[in-house]
Amino acid sequence: MTRQKILSLVLILISISSFSQSGKKKITLYADEQSNIKFNEKIHDFGKITEGTKATYEFIYTNNGKAPLIITDVITPCSCTSPDWSKEPLLPGKSSKIKVVFDSKNKPGTFNKTITVKHNGASGTEYLIIKGVVSN
Repeated sequence: MTRQKILSLVLILISISSFSQSGKKKITLYADEQSNIKFNEKIHDFGKITEGTKATYEFIYTNNGKAPLIITDVITPCSCTSPDWSKEPLLPGKSSKIKVVFDSKNKPGTFNKTITVKHNGASGTEYLIIKGVVSN
């Protein structure tokens, strides 16, 4: 091949490569640049509550990492327990909460519920527990 053909081929390949990469952003996170979730406490004991009460607790957490933290899902074991949390990314150093409501209607006796928190942090999953005794 002639020098001019080689140069033309190289320029075409560079153009194609540049065009195919436009509009795409590559983000590389290193282990020390991840988000990291830290709860003030992971277990809450409501103690004794009266049947029919909607017991509420807020689990406070902080992003101790170096990247925004995103809670992707909060999974409860039954319809008697419902979570509420911010879907917005939490910046490093900031705190937020997961509000958990336990509906004790028709649930007499001892309860112990595990709430699974899915997130983009280093561990990926955290577990919270609410417990107590429902009396008539």
